[in-house]
Amino acid sequence: MNSITQIVIFTFLFALSFGTQVLAPVVDTKLTGVGFYKLGLTVVLSALMLALGLDIFMKPELTGIEISCYALLIITNALTYFLHKDEKSVLMWVLYVVQVITFSVLSFYVFNFDPAWLQFFFITTGLIAISNFAMILGHYYLVVPKLSFEPLFYCLMIFWCFIFTKLFFSLSVLLGPAAPYLTEGTTLGDGYMYNWLFISMRYLWGYAAPIILSFFTYRLCQLKSNQSATGVLYIIEFFVIVGELISIYLMAKHGLAL
Repeated sequence: MNSITQIVIFTFLFALSFGTQVLAPVVDTKLTGVGFYKLGLTVVLSALMLALGLDIFMKPELTGIEISCYALLIITNALTYFLHKDEKSVLMWVLYVVQVITFSVLSFYVFNFDPAWLQFFFITTGLIAISNFAMILGHYYLVVPKLSFEPLFYCLMIFWCFIFTKLFFSLSVLLGPAAPYLTEGTTLGDGYMYNWLFISMRYLWGYAAPIILSFFTYRLCQLKSNQSATGVLYIIEFFVIVGELISIYLMAKHGLAL
């Protein structure tokens, strides 16, 4: 039986790797140069290798399909890293499509085709990845000062799509399956006090803080203050990571997709 810690760490790493892979086309490499793209690939490969290392020791054992998917992702990302130029070639687009499809197939096997887990995972993946992607992009303005602010606006739009979608589903769970966990004197979950503590932290740190700060970031981008926007994006990512780790914990231990 896998420990809650293993599940939480693996899900976070796998989501970060998968999400960063999908977001690669958000910024045109002709604008940033190949360096930013390779930085993203480094995140993908690093998180994927750590997830694989953890998955090897988890139950059930890796199937042949899962091993093949991991191997294909590592090989194609390594090829992309060494062959990619500022201008995306047809080969790079083909590799990108293969990577996204492979990640998707692997996700279904990793989560045993469980609809609840898959829905939770895909939304969580988008939120974790876009917050990290936007923060890294903000820092990259120091490397390419003339980079347009449009990519950051795109990142914010994507961020809002994922966080408000997740908040919608989360509230439906809070008002439904999770409601008994907050009833005074309950012994469900971690107990009345701890349930309130974890769920309050999840909403205040994982939803309220990032949403409020994201609107500050939007305003700073309008003012073309990229350094200030980057600082706020860094704080947003911190809150998103804390919120999503708590969310994964609640899902893994109690089946509550908050």
